[in-house]
Amino acid sequence: MKGYYIMKIQLSISLLASDQPSALERCLDSLTPLLIQVPSELIIVHTGTDHRIHELVCRYTDSVIPFTWSNDFSAARNVGIKAAKGEWFLYVDDDEWFDDPTEIIEFFQTGEYMEYGFAQYTVRNYFDESFSKYSIGWVSRMIHRTPEM
Repeated sequence: MKGYYIMKIQLSISLLASDQPSALERCLDSLTPLLIQVPSELIIVHTGTDHRIHELVCRYTDSVIPFTWSNDFSAARNVGIKAAKGEWFLYVDDDEWFDDPTEIIEFFQTGEYMEYGFAQYTVRNYFDESFSKYSIGWVSRMIHRTPEM
């Protein structure tokens, strides 16, 4: 189509959304810098039944996939990866958020992502509701998509 630029999606972000509105909104807001600064798409796999959640996620993306929860996280995550169009795939849950996604943004903006097949980042697992006690660990939730996937 003449006159139109079709952006290549570098990163597909798949989010499992249940029926936790306050946690979900925090998660979605933390993804916004990634969505703005990296050519990306957001796929919501809605595992809950609350219509208000569906209205909330529709403010962030048009790609909302209903999924009847079957106590199987991998089945729900597979729905997200099957819908993904990006060169890379990242998955998160609705009770997680990024305090500062700068390093992930730089990973894509500098082209460093082209050198790897997967990437890790640190997460904090909180032990209390005041977020004062936590452990830090590494997760491998970003992967370069290949035809074999």
